[in-house]
Amino acid sequence: MAAITAAGAGASVVVYDSGAPGATILRTGGGRCNLANAVFEARQLADNYPRGGAFLVSAFSRFGARETLDWFQARGVPLVEEQEGRVFPSSGRAADVREVLLAEAHRLGVRIRGGTAVRRVERSPGGFSLFPMGPGGRPGTPQQFSAVVIATGGDWKNPPGSGYRLAASLGHTVTPMAPSLTALLVSEAWARGLAGLTLPRARARAFVAGQKVADEEGGLLFTHRGISGPLAFRISSRTAFFKISPQAPLLVSVSLAPDLSPVQAENDLRQSMAAHPRQAILTAIGRYIPRSLGLALLGLAGVKPDKACSQVTRTERRGVSDRLCGLPLTVTGREKGSEMVSAGGVALDEVSPATMESRIAPGLFFCGEVLDIDGFTGGFNLQAAWSTGYLAGLGAGTPLPRS
Repeated sequence: MAAITAAGAGASVVVYDSGAPGATILRTGGGRCNLANAVFEARQLADNYPRGGAFLVSAFSRFGARETLDWFQARGVPLVEEQEGRVFPSSGRAADVREVLLAEAHRLGVRIRGGTAVRRVERSPGGFSLFPMGPGGRPGTPQQFSAVVIATGGDWKNPPGSGYRLAASLGHTVTPMAPSLTALLVSEAWARGLAGLTLPRARARAFVAGQKVADEEGGLLFTHRGISGPLAFRISSRTAFFKISPQAPLLVSVSLAPDLSPVQAENDLRQSMAAHPRQAILTAIGRYIPRSLGLALLGLAGVKPDKACSQVTRTERRGVSDRLCGLPLTVTGREKGSEMVSAGGVALDEVSPATMESRIAPGLFFCGEVLDIDGFTGGFNLQAAWSTGYLAGLGAGTPLPRS
């Protein structure tokens, strides 16, 4: 997006990519590319970023979700909006998104150097010297440019050659980093026994040392090791920088009836049980949750699943309703290798939110996940990439006179 915008503004643009250009897109959205979310007001869109939301408001005001959808559709990519505002190509093929970006870049004369890493960038008179890697990993011939955009994406491990290291070499601060949007490991065997069960919607509150650190809603998936899905990802995002371990767990309370308060849930359950006194309690709670989860919940409450509603005591009913509104889970860690994004990156106070230009090195621009920005799952991270890429490309392609 940065290269296309800069070229569209009349600049001569070269893209260096250590791998296959745009290949990351093929893995997004389960291979379908959730390229945006239909949240069209800039500040409301920014609320979906645990880190960097305020910084993004300016970018979203210039090139937000509406502009993104229009951009792709104008270039022959029909789109469809699905649950929770997630936007995908109608074809269900992430390759369509990649192909239109490459086609537009080629149309505008962008030169793409795939399989060519840049290990060093230096400031030079009139701009920058780039040192691409040559055959056998040897330094290639330095290349001169008036402006540089670092759009390398994120990797919280900060490997050699990362965009973070390039930024640091040019004087920028890189904040602490951590994996985000990860699956979570839990200690409860009953939860792991529900592997494959999906709840369309639940609410979770997370606590560390008695302090609430997250309160989120979304779909929830039980796995062989814990929990995953949008709700688990949102919790992991909110707690990305917390040290979680079996010795210092994250305590999570999951409401399986997110629209009901504990009092409402108990009253609702009491009325349902009174209306069907001969019905088994497992059947009664089936209006809220699947049978397999109902069996686990009743086991935790110490209530036999075939017990008739008329025989369930007030204390037992309270135990069931309490767990409907607050099923406890003990999170002992994050599933390694499951992270979708990295939290942390180039410090935002060193970058102009209006142009994505460095405040330290004029002519240097940043966009995407290399910045200290990360969003929830649902198309928000790609949206940040399109929006910041657009501004970076515009700034790099049409540099303002400098005093």
